[in-house]
Amino acid sequence: MASLKLMNPLTIRETTIPNRIVFPPIQTNYAAENGEATDRLIRFHKTIAQNNVGLSIIGATGISPFSKIGDHALCLYEKEQISSVEKLFKAIKEAGSVPAIQLNHGGRVMNPDLAGGKLVGPSAVPSPATGNTPHELSAEEVQDIIDNFVQAAVNAKNAGAEMVEFHGAHCFLLNQFLSPLANQRKDQYGGSTENRARIVKEILRKAREKVGDKFIIGLRMSVEECVDGGLTVDESSKMVKMFVDESLDIIHVSAGGLDLEPQILTEVWSWKKLVNLAGDIKKQVDIPVIAVGGILSLNQAESVIEEGLADMVAMGRSLVADPELVTKTLNGKLDEIDECTYCLQCFAPSEDPGMTCSVNENL
Repeated sequence: MASLKLMNPLTIRETTIPNRIVFPPIQTNYAAENGEATDRLIRFHKTIAQNNVGLSIIGATGISPFSKIGDHALCLYEKEQISSVEKLFKAIKEAGSVPAIQLNHGGRVMNPDLAGGKLVGPSAVPSPATGNTPHELSAEEVQDIIDNFVQAAVNAKNAGAEMVEFHGAHCFLLNQFLSPLANQRKDQYGGSTENRARIVKEILRKAREKVGDKFIIGLRMSVEECVDGGLTVDESSKMVKMFVDESLDIIHVSAGGLDLEPQILTEVWSWKKLVNLAGDIKKQVDIPVIAVGGILSLNQAESVIEEGLADMVAMGRSLVADPELVTKTLNGKLDEIDECTYCLQCFAPSEDPGMTCSVNENL
C-alpha cells in the first residue's frame, strides 16, 4: 500500500508507539476464575500484537475482589495475578506492540454474584438495564475505590505495562459517577460537573504521584450517554479539560453503554458515529485522542487520521475476526482478509467461558 499516516509513530511522554493502530480493551473472559492471565489470553493478545498493532490495551481488568464484570475476567490486585500479567505484557512487548491495560469497576451493572451480593454505585438509582438498585457509596467507600484504582495502576506498571487506561465508559462505575442520571449525590462527588468529575480527577492525581512522570495514563469515556438528561459531549469536553489538568495523557472516546437497549448500541457503536464524537473532543484538547467504533478496514482507519478526527484508531471486532488484518492489508493481500460480519457474536455469552467469533474459530 501507499504510505499511510496511520503507520507513523507517536511518542507520549517517553514511550514511542510504533504506529497509530490500537487494539482496544475487549472483555474476552479468557482469564482464570481467580483472575490470573491464562495461556489462552496471552496467545490471543500476542497473535494480534505481532501483526503491526501499535498499542494493545487489555480489557476491563478488575481492581478488587468484587469489581470484575465477568466470571473469568482478568484482575490485578493480588500477587499471583500480577505475576501472571507480567507474562502477558512481556509477550505483547516482544511482539512489537506497546502493552497497556484497562482498569475497571463494574458498579451497579455487575452480576450481583460477582459483586459479593452487594452492588455499589454513586447513588441508589437502579440500572435501566438490570433494574438492580445499588448501595450508595459513602465518601469513605469512594476513597477506598480510588485507592483500589491507584494500586492497580501501580501493579500494572510494576508488571511491565507502559500505560493504564481507567474505564470511565459504558455505564460502569466511573461512568456512573460522571453521569447526571446515575449520580444524584449531594456531597463533593455529586451535583455539579466538577463534583461528578471529582472521583476521576482524584484517581488521576494520585495515580500520577505513584507511577511517576514517564508512565502513560489514559481514560476511556462515554462522552455521550445517548439518553435524555444524560452526559453530553459539551459537558464531557469540560470534564476532559479538567482531567488534562490532572496530567491525563490520552483520551479514548466512546459513547453509550450497557444501560442502553442492544438495538440502540448497534447504532451508537457503528462506523462514523463514535468517530465524529472523537473529532468533537479533539477540537477541545491538546492530548492524543483515540477513536473507536465499527472501524473494519485500514482505509476507514486512515480516513480518520486524514480528516484530523483522532490521533489513533482502535480496531476491535475486525482484529478479533482476523488478527492479521493489518499485516495482510499492508502486504496487499486484501482478498485474504477474513472480514468481520458485524454479527456481534463476540458480545454474546457462550456456554463455555470466553468470547467467540463466527468468523475466527481459532480463539
